[in-house]
Amino acid sequence: MDYSLNLTLFKESSTGLNVDSTEDLVHVTYQYTPIALFFVTWFGTTRMPKKITFTCIETDEVFEVLTDKKLIEHYMLYRRK
Repeated sequence: MDYSLNLTLFKESSTGLNVDSTEDLVHVTYQYTPIALFFVTWFGTTRMPKKITFTCIETDEVFEVLTDKKLIEHYMLYRRK
């Protein structure tokens, strides 16, 4: 069984960056529901975000926005930690 991020499911930036590029190249923004923010604030944990946005730091290009629950779960499970 393969436990790596399947990059073919995600878009790349015009400069060739992908969702698994290092954090000094890609800015990742997580958006949570109000209930999830409550759990993060008071308990330090939450479920999956409802939206993830990937932005190239060099060009400020938003190259991927995830809102599909299956893709978000796949990314959160197998992403680079």
